Amino acid sequence: MTRTAKLSFYFILFIIFGLIGMWMPLLGDDLHWGTYFGSNYFPQGIFTYYDGRYLGDLLVIAITKVKVLAFLAYGIFPTTIVYLIQKIREQISPAKNIGLVSSALATALILLTPASIFKQILGWHAGFANYLPSTIFPLFLLYLVLKNYDNKNVHYYRTSMFLIFLAAISAQFFAEHITLLNCFNIILVWIFLRKHFGEQFKKVLNLILIGNFIGAILMFINGAYLKILFGSDSYRSVSGGETKDTMLHYLRISYTPKHLIIVGIILMLFTILAILYSLKLKNTKHKLANFALLLSTYVVIAPFIVVSPFGSRCMFASYIFLVTIFTINLDIFFNNYEKILLPLFSLIALVLGVRMDYLAHDYGQTFDMQIEYSQYQNTISRDSQYFLKYRDDKYIWMTGPIETDNNFSELYVKNKDRNMVPINYYDWTDVKRKLKNKKFKSRDEYMKAFDKGILKKVKLIQAKN
Repeated sequence: MTRTAKLSFYFILFIIFGLIGMWMPLLGDDLHWGTYFGSNYFPQGIFTYYDGRYLGDLLVIAITKVKVLAFLAYGIFPTTIVYLIQKIREQISPAKNIGLVSSALATALILLTPASIFKQILGWHAGFANYLPSTIFPLFLLYLVLKNYDNKNVHYYRTSMFLIFLAAISAQFFAEHITLLNCFNIILVWIFLRKHFGEQFKKVLNLILIGNFIGAILMFINGAYLKILFGSDSYRSVSGGETKDTMLHYLRISYTPKHLIIVGIILMLFTILAILYSLKLKNTKHKLANFALLLSTYVVIAPFIVVSPFGSRCMFASYIFLVTIFTINLDIFFNNYEKILLPLFSLIALVLGVRMDYLAHDYGQTFDMQIEYSQYQNTISRDSQYFLKYRDDKYIWMTGPIETDNNFSELYVKNKDRNMVPINYYDWTDVKRKLKNKKFKSRDEYMKAFDKGILKKVKLIQAKN
């Protein structure tokens, strides 16, 4: 019964996250990854000098080209993060009953990721492909450490050891700051904790160490990083400074001083409380997990003090580590109330998931209608090109208004000399609603009627103004 309940829980999570990926529109450079640039990226050798995110780039090409793969990727990777958070909690202290409180709470908090981060992770395929899967390996390493800590009897088959070694290499091909974090973490474990492991896991640890450094070397010998090192890359740099888009510069121009002060105080208080609380813990694994996650939170983001460009997506790993600390500690602290907390957090996660699926579906329908309407306008002669605005851009990564999006225009707008006119979301959806129950001989006839409705809306707006 417990096994069935757990499988059902994670299957529902898989569906919730998968639908977000399948329905989210392609925005920004997603459009290029999903068309000519992605098609030529590996065949023409662009990957040899673009960056070392080989698996991340392969993933973004796949999910921007095939919706089924987007569904699978969005379903698998976030669910894996949630699963690992639960497994870390159980290694510290076994749950009394079904043991899904950490999973339910972590799911809710991932769906509640601050909008500025969410839009560049779950709301942007390119951000998702590089920054979300990369967060898995640091959590996996922590799980392995806790599982094997002072446990000399754990046995690993050769197949398992080979897969872990392969994972250690592969984990380095997604995002540079995570690549550095993986190397940092395995060195600390190897130096300070090795004596607490049995001979079998020491071999696994050596394989992870070798795998992480092989992966890091293969990433950073990419031609892109030599250009960055010598300052000849027009987009990325390691020099820092006020004119560069480093973390400090990004925060200063993106948030108000009041906002930064409030968040800074909350983060500082959380860190101090976590340290003081952890120091009093008698459970060594619990203490180790808290300090490891807290250290990773700050180490993973530290390179962006000098590395640019920095975006809110770069904060995702730190957010996940903080979520992990919070969920496992709350779960363990209220262990006796699992029967109350599990249905409560599960309901919250389900409501948030359905809400986000609804928003993703709406964003996706707007995107599909936008393409179809633009292609229809390419077949007619007039002075203006009309663009259908999204409901909002709170959870999707839009670098500018749709009518000024050069990526979209390059692919779907034939006449670039037209007046580019945006149509309010509620105006064009009103036109669509009025056509809903009418029958048309063809899709072209439908688009003619839709266009006629848009022109009427434009005239009414102009008359009103």
